[in-house]
Amino acid sequence: MEFRQAEHFLAVVEHGGVVRAAAALHLAQPSLSQSIRVLERDLGTPLFHRVGRGLVPTTVGAALVAPARQLLRDMATAQASVAELSGLHGGHVDIGTTAGLYESPLPDLIGDLRRAYGTVTVRIREFRSENDVAGAVRDGTVELGFGFLEPADSTEVTDRRDLDTHSLGTDELCIALPRVIADGLPDPLPFEQIPDLPVIAVTGGAQGRVSVESALRRASRRTTLGVVTAHRQATVPLVAAGAGMAWVTRAVVDNAGEPGVVARAMEPPVILTVAVMHRPGVLSPAARALLDAALRRRDRDDGTTR
Repeated sequence: MEFRQAEHFLAVVEHGGVVRAAAALHLAQPSLSQSIRVLERDLGTPLFHRVGRGLVPTTVGAALVAPARQLLRDMATAQASVAELSGLHGGHVDIGTTAGLYESPLPDLIGDLRRAYGTVTVRIREFRSENDVAGAVRDGTVELGFGFLEPADSTEVTDRRDLDTHSLGTDELCIALPRVIADGLPDPLPFEQIPDLPVIAVTGGAQGRVSVESALRRASRRTTLGVVTAHRQATVPLVAAGAGMAWVTRAVVDNAGEPGVVARAMEPPVILTVAVMHRPGVLSPAARALLDAALRRRDRDDGTTR
């Protein structure tokens, strides 16, 4: 499979048909159709089923998606490496993350990269859980993945055996409470004194929620689920509106700017380890620069030198 064929094939997969894919590629529809037919002939098997007015990959086509993405990424890495050796800066880096890292440290890391390399473009994709992030790194959808590592006693372990993983530091989960209730409670707040309020939780699978559930089990404390949302940014406004309480990082509460919401640290503390993962092997110059910035910031915060 050649580079151009991979590009054409993925465009049809992502757009669900030849017409939209041809428009996205600025290519004549007959030319794109011919390219797909040649690829199918070379491989000796159909790559798409026609469903209604669209196309969906066959079993073979679905298996070809990850190798095609990696082929495009390898080519982009090679082109960027040549440009870097020529003294040029540019390119882009695709990163995946869970919503919990938007407050810290991801904005600072991207800021570091953009200040150092102003022509580098960063593209961010958000995923529901760390397992989803790992899958996106593995199949080439993104080059770097950021998320939290699971606690030692977790039964939900992210499969990272084939990925390189670097710890970047820790963050602490707090409990966001309405101020009228928090003002009468200690800080830090023992699990035994958590108020009897319904919990506003993010969709299951994210390591932040897994860590909280593990800590609750250790404290033999039960809570009632009130709201489940896939949008972490909605949790603090929901607390302010009286929908319940939520576990978030202190930065989430501070940045939300809701005067009626207060963050209380927990006792014992709930500590999350922040990590970045990538496939083994050569990274694009932009991804390598972002990873290096993350490791430098980690070492600076630790007071160590590497």
